[in-house]
Amino acid sequence: MALAAIMLAPQAEAKTEKHNLENPQVKAFYDQVTYPDDDYSYSLIKKYSQKTPYRLDQPWPVQVSWESSQPTDRLHVTVQELKPERRTVIDRDIDGHTSSYLIWNLTPNRTYAYSVADGDKVISKGKFRTTGRRRMIYAPSVHNVRDFGGQKTTDGHTLQYGKIYRGGQLTFKGDRDENRNSVVIQASEEDIRLMHDDLGIRAEIDLRFDHELGYNDDLDGNDINFSPLGQDVTYYNIQTHHGGDFEKDRLHGKVLRTVLSHLRRGEAVYVHCVAGADRTGMMCLLMEGLLGVSESDLLKDYELTTFSIYGHRHRDGHDMSHGLPMVKAFPGATLQEKINNLFLDEGVTQAEIDEFKQLML
Repeated sequence: MALAAIMLAPQAEAKTEKHNLENPQVKAFYDQVTYPDDDYSYSLIKKYSQKTPYRLDQPWPVQVSWESSQPTDRLHVTVQELKPERRTVIDRDIDGHTSSYLIWNLTPNRTYAYSVADGDKVISKGKFRTTGRRRMIYAPSVHNVRDFGGQKTTDGHTLQYGKIYRGGQLTFKGDRDENRNSVVIQASEEDIRLMHDDLGIRAEIDLRFDHELGYNDDLDGNDINFSPLGQDVTYYNIQTHHGGDFEKDRLHGKVLRTVLSHLRRGEAVYVHCVAGADRTGMMCLLMEGLLGVSESDLLKDYELTTFSIYGHRHRDGHDMSHGLPMVKAFPGATLQEKINNLFLDEGVTQAEIDEFKQLML
């Protein structure tokens, strides 16, 4: 992985550098592709999903490097977000024999300061500014994880980062011979710590069906009804259909109200199905569209799943070519108005919709 590094001599402080957090394929896709609203006959995502040495569903880290004439057992790295508000995002010991450190999962369009210390002696420090639009999440044991925020609306607002995350499953049913009577936790201990402590997730909204959770399979003890992220993380199972069949249920309003209940408390939410692709893709498309994201950007976000292990998701596939016309059948002069009326039809009040906008924009 070829990374742009910030190289500092001992005790020297560099000027504020800029670092884009989007990996090159994601950046090129967003830079170069704009889709029309009335032609679903093609998709361009395959052009940007060619095999690479790195995972395309993950971000580009910031690499800080330093020189030290006296290697030690332990060094201490501190990273603080300076703007829009000061807060510590990394405060940990690392191997003292290394001369570089990768900083993952920062937020685009923020200013950060970092320092590397050997005991009381600071051997490197500096500042950098992050850029980018899509905030992919580096969580090696989980796939297709990204921040809901960062997208622009048609009236110039930006969806806030750090409030809603979407991605693949954290657990799966024990359908292997050696695990038939247990829930298998896919997320590693480090990724659980990341999602709970660093991302602040306090609600897991699971859109999977019974047969994916292990219910009604004549086996005891392998039903999934908890979040592996921690006892203080509320688990919800709200079973919704794929985008092309989403009219079979009227639960998207229930998901929105559940998300809203946690946003009110300042708690981040993780929405997923198996792959974070189809059911999650439609649910997120509806929430993004409700906030005013353009149709082109809604479908580009849907297609980003193609960069994960879960395979191609195209705007000209069944879920979008069948599902989106059903959304557009609702009354309204714009797609945003149509989605607004869809949620009203599912029991969400206009006051709740307005509150969701206020919290997310």
